[in-house]
Amino acid sequence: MEVPSVARGQRVWVLDGVPYRATPPGAHYYPGIRAHAYVGETLPETLQVYASKPYSYARWIEDEMNGVRGPGARAAPKTPTAMQISGAKAIATAYKSGYRGILLGDDMGCGKTGTAVLAAKAICHLGGGDTILITVDRPAQITIGAWRDAIASFGGDGGFRWLIMSPDQLKKLLGKNGQPKHVFAVVINDEAQQFRHITTQRTQYMRRINKLSSPPQQAPFVLSVTATPGHHPGEYTYLSSLLAQIHGERPQQWADLGARLAEMGVPLEPGWEKGKWQWTADAKESTTTQNQAVTRVRRWMENTNPPVLLHRDAPWGPAPLDGLPVEFTPAQWASYHQDWGEFRAEMRLARTGQDTARGRAALMRFRQKASLLRAPQTAELVAATVERGYQVLVAVELTTTAAAPVADLLEEQGLGVSRIFGGGDLETERMSFQVGRNPVVVFNTTSAINLQAREMFADGTRASATPRIGFFHQPRYSGIAARQTIGRAHRDGQVCPWSVIYSADTVEEDAARTMINRLVVTSTSVNGDTSALGAISKLFGADWLPDSFFE
Repeated sequence: MEVPSVARGQRVWVLDGVPYRATPPGAHYYPGIRAHAYVGETLPETLQVYASKPYSYARWIEDEMNGVRGPGARAAPKTPTAMQISGAKAIATAYKSGYRGILLGDDMGCGKTGTAVLAAKAICHLGGGDTILITVDRPAQITIGAWRDAIASFGGDGGFRWLIMSPDQLKKLLGKNGQPKHVFAVVINDEAQQFRHITTQRTQYMRRINKLSSPPQQAPFVLSVTATPGHHPGEYTYLSSLLAQIHGERPQQWADLGARLAEMGVPLEPGWEKGKWQWTADAKESTTTQNQAVTRVRRWMENTNPPVLLHRDAPWGPAPLDGLPVEFTPAQWASYHQDWGEFRAEMRLARTGQDTARGRAALMRFRQKASLLRAPQTAELVAATVERGYQVLVAVELTTTAAAPVADLLEEQGLGVSRIFGGGDLETERMSFQVGRNPVVVFNTTSAINLQAREMFADGTRASATPRIGFFHQPRYSGIAARQTIGRAHRDGQVCPWSVIYSADTVEEDAARTMINRLVVTSTSVNGDTSALGAISKLFGADWLPDSFFE
């Protein structure tokens, strides 16, 4: 297939971000590299907007074709915290001890990104490798830039080759035979819980690139970075080979992680979807049983010498969390119980999909009704909180019946709202909130973005110092999403209280109860501080016990 050819005095510029089915003037699409490129002495000004960025896949290919590395990223220097330095040393120690990886599970906002960057460079110095792959979570237009800035700010790239990619790009690293085309010394899987479902393509690509079927000495050292490993141990699939190594067994014996854990007495059974596992019926009814199970698996990783799980609680304490039930008026109850078709027509909602309301879809329809009916109350509460001198985060899951109506109602009151949902320039929206131009952000991104006060930007300036308060306008069924969402602003020493808003005696109350129970189990999986969850757990009648019960 066609690839760029270079004459004397020329070089190749691999272009990045070219719109689909568009070829900029002067550029050419080369099937051999699956990208547009320009060949010449200098890159024309009209193509500068498409110039590859440091540590991108386009830059990686560009460097290989030119035989020389392009300049690295630049950012204002940051001084590593004592926690980041000790964390990097602990990770390097696990590498020196022959382990194939480690789970970095520090609380959100404790600086896991900086810890991972420092550790990766230390491992390359110790082992002689010079290639580092970082996989990031969505939205890539924010997360890739954040990791690029972190590499630059924590002492630069160290002369090593770094590649930052979203999971959707991982296929590019595989050859026609399905095997990796590149050898990496270190792989950092940020928000590693995104690889918990083994049947997804992203997970299958990750497993090949991380060489999870190979012996430890033939695989890269993998930093699995997440404070939320999964809702149960059967979802720790990205750690399967590490767990096999802990038990002195071959990776293949742990490839079906749920089956191996069930053999060892962990209360799991096959789920309704192929390749997925779930709690047994008895375990589903007891959060205490779930906590015992995740504690047992966690201790496998904590009790190695050295440990292959590193968790530190946030020094500034857990985020305060409470529940705010909303009582529907008679009119709202009437709308809530309306037929979906009638409700949709009355509320002027567009038809979506098959627009049915049976089974799981019925639960979703009731959640949509409740969140839309409560939008005015949430907007009123948010506006009052802004008047008290706070910047406010509103976390949602759905767009049409939650994010958009809340944002619209707030803007009708004259409040500036950053919309981190539904596309658009998400980084511009984020920055408008961070610098204080907009006092409110409505978002459905649960991880890998910073919304905290006094965030330090790449140019050395900081976000506004206005304290943040967060509201879950929609309780989710996911404890992972809840824990990640809380960490968007409760980080880097900045305390952000959160409240869960829900319609009392509706499906939302069940969703909130499930979210809190799963939040407890998810926190226990890394031995996280659950002290702030006691009051809200009692509100929903949870049966969980603190980890000290199992000592």
